[in-house]
Amino acid sequence: MTVKVIGNIFPTKWLWGQYEGVYLDSIKEQIQKYFENQHSLLFNTTWLAPVVENKAWKDYQDIIHSQQNFDNLFLVATVDPCPLSQQLVSEIVRNLGNPRLYLLGNFHSPYEFNFFAPVLADHFKTYTQQQLELKHCQWRFICYNRKPRVHRVRLVREMLAAGLDQHGIITLGKPDPIYDSDPTNNLYLTLGETCQDYVEHGHWYNLNQPDPTGIPHDVLSLHVIKYWQQHFLHVVGATMFEKQDDVFVSETQFKPIIGLRPFVINGNTQTYQWLRNNGFRTFETWFGSSIEDQSNVHQAIVELITRLVQMSDQEILDIYEDMLPTLIYNKARFFEYASKQQHLINNLFGIDIKNS
Repeated sequence: MTVKVIGNIFPTKWLWGQYEGVYLDSIKEQIQKYFENQHSLLFNTTWLAPVVENKAWKDYQDIIHSQQNFDNLFLVATVDPCPLSQQLVSEIVRNLGNPRLYLLGNFHSPYEFNFFAPVLADHFKTYTQQQLELKHCQWRFICYNRKPRVHRVRLVREMLAAGLDQHGIITLGKPDPIYDSDPTNNLYLTLGETCQDYVEHGHWYNLNQPDPTGIPHDVLSLHVIKYWQQHFLHVVGATMFEKQDDVFVSETQFKPIIGLRPFVINGNTQTYQWLRNNGFRTFETWFGSSIEDQSNVHQAIVELITRLVQMSDQEILDIYEDMLPTLIYNKARFFEYASKQQHLINNLFGIDIKNS
């Protein structure tokens, strides 16, 4: 029987697109092997916003109009979280003759895998431990935000209102209708870098066109190393915020792990438990459990940074020294985890797929 593949992928000139194509080819081969006597549809959900007309939706409509039915539907989300609501997924299943549904990749499902860890393990800029360890704490925190998503704008506003920008580094991309932007945002906070500064480590967009956010697309390095070396707390500007969303872990969460920094997450607080479930250690021993309260995310982060501001540099360095074994463990665990995810992506079916 056949495996039909529909959906969009990132451009293959971008690193994400290169890996996405390889992973989709592998998944197709696995479906052909383990479901060889069945009719299957592999539907990639990249850039599949329901309101946007594109080739993926046209191919899906053509299938419905031709009244094709399938034994299995494999929805896969790799580079992005799945943009489809549960209601829309149920409708797609009905329209395809009620096939068995398999959710692959960025889903809370038995077939969950992480796209980003293997890519970062292969391509992230290499730093020595000496380069990364905190020796001088000029900045209490860093909070990088490229796309001005609503929850990012809200936290930045609360930080500015509390005067915390005097004690840390904050960036925020300028509003752009392409992105999930806060329509009331009038902020633009930048370090003044150019896209050309990051070609080697992640900016693969067209250098002849200005980036719509005004901030380089830096996915494969720790940004400005002199800032990284002199900051203590990393505030992760996650892609997804709401607790009901599937946990989505990308390079933003892995950077502080690679870079030997404690972190808090401006995003879905279930991510902390996801990290623990996957063998990483989090920082409630030092920061308290309030950072995992979804109803209080921004206030908890502001309160934590305010406490850090009130400490002396030596007190911060002492806390960092106490954390260092955990930070070193997390970095080593990242590369173990990345290797396991690479194996998992190529062996999704017919094996025990638990993330050990």
